[in-house]
Amino acid sequence: MALAACSPRIAEFQPIGDFEPSQASAEEVMSSLVLDFEQVDALTGRANARISSPDYSDQATLLFTSDRSQSLLAMRNNLGVEGGRIYADADSVTMYDRIEGKAWRMSTEESHRILLNGLTAFNLLEFLLPAFSATDISAVYESEDKWMLGLENGNQLYFNKSSGLLKRIFQPATGPEAYNHFIFSNHARLEGLMLPRRIQILSNDEKSTIFLLIQALELNPSAPSFDIGIPDDIPIVRI
Repeated sequence: MALAACSPRIAEFQPIGDFEPSQASAEEVMSSLVLDFEQVDALTGRANARISSPDYSDQATLLFTSDRSQSLLAMRNNLGVEGGRIYADADSVTMYDRIEGKAWRMSTEESHRILLNGLTAFNLLEFLLPAFSATDISAVYESEDKWMLGLENGNQLYFNKSSGLLKRIFQPATGPEAYNHFIFSNHARLEGLMLPRRIQILSNDEKSTIFLLIQALELNPSAPSFDIGIPDDIPIVRI
């Protein structure tokens, strides 16, 4: 059944760009998209990261591991020294500053406003290959060359009509500094899947940016590790 323009959910979405409510059904749109999330349960890899904000800028190597329920990020500076790790699951986020020897645990919502070396928690698998079904879609918009799918959780997913590839994700955010806008480009084929090599992550107020250039990526690793590695003598401060 087509999602009609009078749907009460449509008014809650404000698409980025020149979009209009579409009469196409969620099932029709999904059949035209490149949706490979069922083939990938976990991934691990490495990316060059360039971080820029009004009061902080840096470059680092980002090591990441993600599955559908948890993620681990580790940051190394240009000298190869690991400065921090961020572990996130469905319940909380743990940040470990290896240089200062300090660790913090907080809610996912609280982590959106707290940065470690300019980075915050995010699950790369959930953004590269978001898992969703037609029943999760509340609204369908379209422009001349793109689809925008509005999900029940408020996320907006933008797909190129001709290629069917995911081009950006926008999440609702409560604070201006929260990273909530993901833009994907430079897609390349890996193990039969088309995945982006370049990711731009913007804060809600667009004043802070993280550029990720993926250097290595392994899909479905046999034994991904999510050990944040906090020594027993370092207390975890709850925020």
